[in-house]
Amino acid sequence: MPSTPASEERPAREQQTVVYIVGAGRSGSTLLERMLGAFPGYVNVGELVGLFHRTVTQDERCGCGEPFSTCPFWQAVGEQALGGWDAERVAELAGLKDRVARQRYLPRLVLPRLANAEQSRDLQRYGELHERLYRVVAERAGAQVVVDASKGPAPALALRHAPGLDVRVLHLVRDVRGVAYSWSKPEVERPHSTQEAYQHMANFSVARTAARWTRVEAEALAMTSLARHAATVRYEDLVADPGPTLQKALGDLGLPVPATVDHVQGQVVTLGASHGIGGNPSRFRLGEIRLRVDEAWRQQLAPRDKVVSTAIGLPGLLGHRYPVG
Repeated sequence: MPSTPASEERPAREQQTVVYIVGAGRSGSTLLERMLGAFPGYVNVGELVGLFHRTVTQDERCGCGEPFSTCPFWQAVGEQALGGWDAERVAELAGLKDRVARQRYLPRLVLPRLANAEQSRDLQRYGELHERLYRVVAERAGAQVVVDASKGPAPALALRHAPGLDVRVLHLVRDVRGVAYSWSKPEVERPHSTQEAYQHMANFSVARTAARWTRVEAEALAMTSLARHAATVRYEDLVADPGPTLQKALGDLGLPVPATVDHVQGQVVTLGASHGIGGNPSRFRLGEIRLRVDEAWRQQLAPRDKVVSTAIGLPGLLGHRYPVG
């Protein structure tokens, strides 16, 4: 077969840009993701990392309010990208995540040469399938940038090896004491759930949450140092001064910065329904939302728990310029 002349070769496909939010849970990632998704040319998908382990199998509600199985957007995405959400394909993707994108595999995600042949194939497959999903989501939404609030550094590291993806890391951080207090609250409703057994969010002890926060912060900092494009946003700055904070983050990520942020007026943000999945109950708040910094931990967190969380999270608190006292 004659070779194709260089001038007639098909050009390489442009990479799909993904803004991947990393950080600890209960740091405001649902709000940040929705605010970014409201920009022209952007679409937010929520926490895509939970798609195969929970959203599909438990038929959770999409941000549009529909159960996943009846959401026209996600059903069309699944059909075009994967041939449908059949149990076999969903199980394959869940298994890939477990074998590739977990915290225990960080060394070989940072240094791929540590992976054996089977692990390398899994990593390639993981990237290929996610690239398909991101591309179809962007196409269906008429967007150029997909915002994923999955937060875990390990999945983000796994995706950075996919040649078809341009993963830009947005590190979101919140004061460890606020995060610890939020996770300690019992019986926080999960309006995503369609099943009674999963209608409340998990809760954990202050010490456990502070230890996890410290680990995730260290991993997120390493992730930002490896990424070609990275930015850091403090939750407290986002809520206190959202417009300029978003503009600076986009500039730091090497993305076009809009001159105005039309959906943000001072500390009032206007958000519509999206097709984001997972996250916290604020996913379903629509219309004008008045932002305020949630610092209930200052009054509600027990003195002993303040000391414990401050001591465990001290390096991160100092690194992000949080007051210790």
